[in-house]
Amino acid sequence: MAQTPAAAADRTSPRGWTVLLLNRLHYSTVVLASFGFGLFLPFLQADLGLSYLQIGLLQAVAWGTSAVCLVPFSVLFARFNPNYRVLVGLALMTPFLFTQGLAQGFWTLLASRFLMVLTQAGMTPARPLLLRWWAAPRQYSTVTAVGLSLHSAFMAAALTFSPIIIVVLNSWRLAYFLQAGLLGVHLLAWAALIRKAPRSLEESAEAAAGDDRDADERIGHDERTSTLFGVLIRYPHAWLLGVVMLCLSASWTTVLTFLPIILETERGVTISAGSILFGFLYYVLVPGGMFGSWIFNHISNRRVMVMLPALLNLVSTLGALLAGNEFMAAVALTGMGLAWVFVPAMEILPFEFRDIRTREVSVIAGLVQTFSAIGFGGGPVLAGALAESTDSLVTGVLVVGALTGLAVLAAAALPRRFEGRLV
Repeated sequence: MAQTPAAAADRTSPRGWTVLLLNRLHYSTVVLASFGFGLFLPFLQADLGLSYLQIGLLQAVAWGTSAVCLVPFSVLFARFNPNYRVLVGLALMTPFLFTQGLAQGFWTLLASRFLMVLTQAGMTPARPLLLRWWAAPRQYSTVTAVGLSLHSAFMAAALTFSPIIIVVLNSWRLAYFLQAGLLGVHLLAWAALIRKAPRSLEESAEAAAGDDRDADERIGHDERTSTLFGVLIRYPHAWLLGVVMLCLSASWTTVLTFLPIILETERGVTISAGSILFGFLYYVLVPGGMFGSWIFNHISNRRVMVMLPALLNLVSTLGALLAGNEFMAAVALTGMGLAWVFVPAMEILPFEFRDIRTREVSVIAGLVQTFSAIGFGGGPVLAGALAESTDSLVTGVLVVGALTGLAVLAAAALPRRFEGRLV
């Protein structure tokens, strides 16, 4: 990869930290609109008269759009300046989030959610490009780990206080407007941060956007696009990382969806108490996110580094489903949260692939995020279908949890070390 001013630095600048953490908050705001959708459902259903099928479609469009678009968008937009990709994305997403609050029916709400996620799919794969531009390589894992802690704190607070805000405001629409206003503040802050970038950062952008401008001038657009798609074949390790993230995502969202019902019907734990238990998924990540940086720097055996969260997630998921009381459920959910402490380290791994360019890392990021989207969207569907066929919700969720064993096998197929260097 080409050497850039950021790559030559020992430490990430304060401006770089601000840019990268703000970008993480963009992602958190969009994720809240998906994960936190259930908090709005009682109010939305009462106001708009949504059917259960329509509710399912509103959630499916969020994950389905990401699964279809992330890889193509990561290829098509890889040549564009990542700072301006995010700026345009924020400028589009803010009104799309606002119009969800204006929705008068199902179709308006569906279209607004689809356009919001479509725009987000064009922004998300730019994260490695931003990391390459603004962060010192030796701090990639640290920046990513701090971002996870910030995301966890944001989500924990939002999931805790959103229902209270909706009740106090007596309007789910105003809650959406508040989210849109927050994203509008992000837009203004982002525009200010990337305005009048120093000359060295402008030069860094050229390298971060491609690392190979001379090569781009020698080949046509179709061949360049084909080359970027070819990265999915040249680096099979990316698919293994994708399988791990698919299993983690599927088990996470399945437990989040069905565990309250299981705890109430099978274990005698009320839904109100079960909802409080879910905080343990995030509480541990707020201080524990920084552990991801230590993991990346101290576990040099990459196969073991990826296998540990897969094993922890498998054991914790099964433990949460079989827990006989609130204490055991809290312990198991804490274990599930700890598994995600490893995610920042896994996100940095593609930079270590041999002879990889930053654009190609962006494509791989899109592939791994696609697997995650499939897991987030498909896990509850599979569990629900199995529950219907076996007449047992516990069986359906247990099967999805047990499939995390595939993540262990995928991790076992990774090499102990990759041949490239993080430079």
